[in-house]
Amino acid sequence: MEQRILAELLNSSGVVSAHLLDENGLVMENLNSEHSQNYSSLIAVMSNSDESQSVTITSQNAILIGNRLEQNYLLVVRLQSSCNLGAIRKLLSKAVAELNALRQ
Repeated sequence: MEQRILAELLNSSGVVSAHLLDENGLVMENLNSEHSQNYSSLIAVMSNSDESQSVTITSQNAILIGNRLEQNYLLVVRLQSSCNLGAIRKLLSKAVAELNALRQ
């Protein structure tokens, strides 16, 4: 089921990869990763911001968005820098709700 949700995200324009990380930061589900990605900086930011449910990190080449899920899981998507961020945030909101429903 998680793979279907990540596949829906991946089929969106501008989404390069989608990952579901467990509470230890280990990749549970991984779709279309071009190369092994280190998410330690994103995990550290999410750990230090208890109130933030979403963190966005931008660079010249890509955008990373981390969304906190229930039970300390993390949904991470890598986006093209030229993507429609607003449209993707709507999709992420839906994906987060669906993934949280699976965890209950």
